[in-house]
Amino acid sequence: MATGSITSLGLGSSLDLQTMLDTQREADEAINDLKVTEVEEQTAVEESLNTVLNDLLSMKTSSLSLSLSSNYLYRSVTVSDSDLITATAVDGTDTGSHRVETSRLATASTYVSEGTSSETASVYVPTVQESTAGFADTDIVLADGETLDIEYGPEDDPQTFTITGTTGGMTAAELVSAINSDTGNQDDDGNALVTASTYTDDDGTTSIRIEAASGETGEDNRVSVSGSDSSFGFAAPVSELSFTTGDGEVYTISIPAETTLEGLAERINEDEDNPGVTATVIDTGTGDNPYQLVLTADDSGEDNRITIISEPSGLALTETNGSGYSMTGDSAISFDTDVTIDTTNNTIVFQEDTGDGYGDTLTAEIAAGDYDTAEELADAVELALENESSLNGEGKDYQVEIDEDTGEMTISEAGTLEGLNIMWEDASSTASATLGFSETQEITPASSSLNAEITVDGISYQRQENTSLTDVISGVTLSLYSTGVTTVSVSVSTGTVEDAITSLVETYNTLIAEIDENDDYDEDTETWGTLAQSSTARLLEQALQSLFSTTISTGGSITSLIDLGIEFEDDGTLTLDADTLSEQLLDNFEDVQDLLLGTDTETGLADLLNDAIGNYALSDGYISTEIDMIDETISRLEESYEDQLAIIDKKYETMATEYAALDTYLAELESMQSYVETMFSALEDD
Repeated sequence: MATGSITSLGLGSSLDLQTMLDTQREADEAINDLKVTEVEEQTAVEESLNTVLNDLLSMKTSSLSLSLSSNYLYRSVTVSDSDLITATAVDGTDTGSHRVETSRLATASTYVSEGTSSETASVYVPTVQESTAGFADTDIVLADGETLDIEYGPEDDPQTFTITGTTGGMTAAELVSAINSDTGNQDDDGNALVTASTYTDDDGTTSIRIEAASGETGEDNRVSVSGSDSSFGFAAPVSELSFTTGDGEVYTISIPAETTLEGLAERINEDEDNPGVTATVIDTGTGDNPYQLVLTADDSGEDNRITIISEPSGLALTETNGSGYSMTGDSAISFDTDVTIDTTNNTIVFQEDTGDGYGDTLTAEIAAGDYDTAEELADAVELALENESSLNGEGKDYQVEIDEDTGEMTISEAGTLEGLNIMWEDASSTASATLGFSETQEITPASSSLNAEITVDGISYQRQENTSLTDVISGVTLSLYSTGVTTVSVSVSTGTVEDAITSLVETYNTLIAEIDENDDYDEDTETWGTLAQSSTARLLEQALQSLFSTTISTGGSITSLIDLGIEFEDDGTLTLDADTLSEQLLDNFEDVQDLLLGTDTETGLADLLNDAIGNYALSDGYISTEIDMIDETISRLEESYEDQLAIIDKKYETMATEYAALDTYLAELESMQSYVETMFSALEDD
């Protein structure tokens, strides 16, 4: 397209003014376009520097990782038999191997009821009925002609007899007498079915009780009472299930008559005061009564042991997990005055059996002193037994308690022994009378403890749980899955350091290749590389080569990267012998750590690398500074290009106008010349 606003430039004068104008503009634009070429060249340099910068930042990540002491604290744990135990270790855990023997896993305390024929079978068959209304002794409780029906025996086939009110009615005493003497109140052998009696309530009124004469429980002894007069309100008294978990308060849940097995489980599980026990109904699939109620502590261990206080007569709970025996004194210990322990009454003679028969005779010595509370004396006896067991016996865990109500002492062992024999009759066992024991007693609490028992490096421990045990081996978390012996080994985890060193070498080689590819003259293209004029790139390569060759006086066997299998090639790149690196990390980890982290007197190589790389790679580093300068140059060239382009546009707009005027002027001259020539021609003709 022709330059200027007049496209017919030169037509009037017959001169090619448009070509002249375009030629001049092209020359000016060619000079301005040199700035575009320079921008492209500077942009290429910037791109190469950014590539170098990215490689440096990767190197800095690796060197920073190697300069962090926390990365040298990682630990790995191996277990010779992971079916028995699994283990993890926190950073910095002492390395080494530990022999671990698990002799018992922690279990949850469990009770199981007698079997029933179905889930809906009653756990509380009423064998007693009581009037819910109280009477005075002279009150008529059964009017003339009114009846009281009494049923005894299985619900589907009971024996029934009826008491009818006599003339003038019956008092409570008279009704009781009538029931007990009624001929219908007998079985085939002449034995009474039920026994009636009166009792006085707390408010002083009289109530009537009718109960199975056999004193037995169960469906065969069911008692039901009904009649034409509802004022009695006979009902079975509410039964209770009471138990404790560990040292907690007594938990009691009421159980109305006819509560079913599944109904009791629901009541226990839904009770907001439940102390941590789950009730389930199981079907054993055997016999005529396969359904059983199971009570299981939600948490394992002795601290959560269930102790049944009372239960409905038809439930009959039996301890399964945690069953065992305790030794209780024969007489109470009085604390009306202080209990004095001295050399005359401070010894307990006992033997421990771990399964191979009783060991040596041990003598525990209670610390001398005056004990004014049951808790203090119990603690002193427990400490004496455990100290002697730890020093000369099996290192076992004993529990000693003195009942606040009875004053009797109970001694038990946590179930880690096959047998325990406390020899109170031995002449050397001087504490027997003071502690309330009068004869030789043996307890055999094998498998009775709910605690896990684990022996580590010869020291025994008991724990409430099987998993997440953090206080047995310092820094190690153990989880127990089966009994047996295994080895837990804690070692340095070298993976993070090894990966960082490998990455550092690889990134260094990538960086050197980038610099070498772009810092020379290309004879084929007759051009210089994008980094040829970058003094920063050249200095960087020299600095890194010097750093990677640095020797650190650690005082150990590892003083340079060469010792780790890292060497320079002729082209300036590095080679890494992975086997040498792995071997040195495994065998001389502390020396490698001294090389990279430094010592009290020497700066580590990782810090030297990290600082040096930072001087080039950080936001205020040499490369970033050079890139910023290039950005400024590019911006300046681009701005100058646009400004010059505007000047050229203005210049040639003006020149086009001037050339147009010139074209008009020349056209006028040509017209005048033609006119003159015409006039002269006319004169010549005349």
